[in-house]
Amino acid sequence: MGIDKQIILLMVGLLIGFIGIVVRLYFKSFFAIMLEGILFIVSLTYIFTQMELLDVPFAISLIVYGWATFTSVFTANKNHAQYTKKIKRELPHCEVRIKKSLNRLLIDLFFTMLLFGLSMVYFIFNPNPVVSLVLLFGLFSLLMEMIKRIINFASLRVYYEEDSNMLYVLTSFEGKRYPLEDAVDIELQSNVDILRLFPLFTMFNNNMDFTTKMGKTVKISFPGEKIYLTMPTDQLRRIEQIHINKNEQINKGSVLSEKEVLPFYHRKNLKRLLGKGYFAITVKGVGAYATLLVILTILKVPVWMMTVGIILFWIINLAISDRILKAALDVEEVTDEAVLKIARKVFQRANLPNITLYQTEATEYNGFAAGANIGRSIITLTTETLKLPLEAIEGILAHEAIHVKKRDILIGQFMRFVSMAIVIGIIFLVKFLFPNQTIFLFIIIWVLMVIFPVVYSLFTQWMEVRADHLGATLLDGGNEQMAKSLQQLAKKQDEAIEKSGQFNMMNTEDSSAKETVSSVERDKWYFRLLEFQFQSHPPMYWRIHSLRTTSCSWNVQKLKKWWRERMRESIPDKILK
Repeated sequence: MGIDKQIILLMVGLLIGFIGIVVRLYFKSFFAIMLEGILFIVSLTYIFTQMELLDVPFAISLIVYGWATFTSVFTANKNHAQYTKKIKRELPHCEVRIKKSLNRLLIDLFFTMLLFGLSMVYFIFNPNPVVSLVLLFGLFSLLMEMIKRIINFASLRVYYEEDSNMLYVLTSFEGKRYPLEDAVDIELQSNVDILRLFPLFTMFNNNMDFTTKMGKTVKISFPGEKIYLTMPTDQLRRIEQIHINKNEQINKGSVLSEKEVLPFYHRKNLKRLLGKGYFAITVKGVGAYATLLVILTILKVPVWMMTVGIILFWIINLAISDRILKAALDVEEVTDEAVLKIARKVFQRANLPNITLYQTEATEYNGFAAGANIGRSIITLTTETLKLPLEAIEGILAHEAIHVKKRDILIGQFMRFVSMAIVIGIIFLVKFLFPNQTIFLFIIIWVLMVIFPVVYSLFTQWMEVRADHLGATLLDGGNEQMAKSLQQLAKKQDEAIEKSGQFNMMNTEDSSAKETVSSVERDKWYFRLLEFQFQSHPPMYWRIHSLRTTSCSWNVQKLKKWWRERMRESIPDKILK
């Protein structure tokens, strides 16, 4: 399938999503779903009747991806316009007159086009259909996000109502209502931190970027969200009077302490810029690999040498993965002596004396290990995770320490690489052995597309369960302490997600909003099926239950128990009864 057909199919998916959104603005969602279903059926009919059979799986993937990406980036609700008009009508005197400068938008466009251009070079010099397909997925998502950024920039309106201490942020696609008494921290920054806000420069996309010009920026941290606004000085002084007893930086009648943020092009930011740029093109995208392929193609390097070159480049990236991650996450070493004390105890018990503990600013409750080599591995906790009780932090550190000790980072990357190589090898082998059996190869491709995520999930979940139970052996409280650690982390994350959802005006106005199931509770069987068979972590409810109903150890019996229960929990309860 040529690159031209791939782009057309992506646009078809986009068009279906666009039509669905427009219909939702004027009619009930039921009609939008029906219309989207009809359009998908028409598209599939054309694909199966007019295209080569082997191109069908990729064609369907392109349409579905185009539709899914567009609808996830651009959401619409017919009530949104009504709520927006209501705020504008009732609170005209509360509008914050924010200034907009095109320079701010051009900076985002510059970085987007720079990264976009690296991949476009590949299409010009060596448009291989398979590689083009992978690149198109990333480029399409990047393009949609940039279009949304432009529209939000142009349509942004901000209102601050002093009586209710409420901050309203309105755009064409979003309506946010932030009660400032819920803010956990307010920080004034001397400039916009582009290297933190640009989506491709960070692993966590939890920052709501509402900045409209370069200059003084206020960062307001809420449970589950951080928002960045460039506001006039007088408005900042008004907001600083909010009643936040938790925040020691704010004293009534004083001025917010200001954090210096250097421009992204400043010489002191050069190392940070290069690190984040490298992360963007190697981890967030495949621009670096595409560029390498172009260079090797221009040099007319044999295919086997290209393969070796790509593998060597992958190994280099894996070897320096700890440095890449540190740059992407803007990590800082943990200085809290109480946390360092329990970290040293856990690392000593795991026989990992040289591990450095870092923290990264994020609204997620999470911890993770990085680095392919034990001697250069790092463990990082988010700032929210560090707010948990020390016993919970100790359990999370023990879990991550096992990942380092067992080299799970290296093994996970190796398994992904080998799995993909096996899939490609099977396809070429079947094509070679049965050159005329198109239907057989078509079935093989579909089966592999389903089996690959299932098999990869099998390996990653095994490593997670092992880290839970081996990590528990490093704790004074054993399995019970590890179970409580996971439970507290999950509950806090659920609370943050729920609170973040309440900031959305559509959710807060909808009194019939459905209650969400806690991640520590057993959900319906089809959700359990998806989590057990396709995701990298087993459901949290099962991890906690497994720890509390078994002894503190890791052995073959536990491995068998996990295998049996992941299959049993994926079956409807009615059948089990």
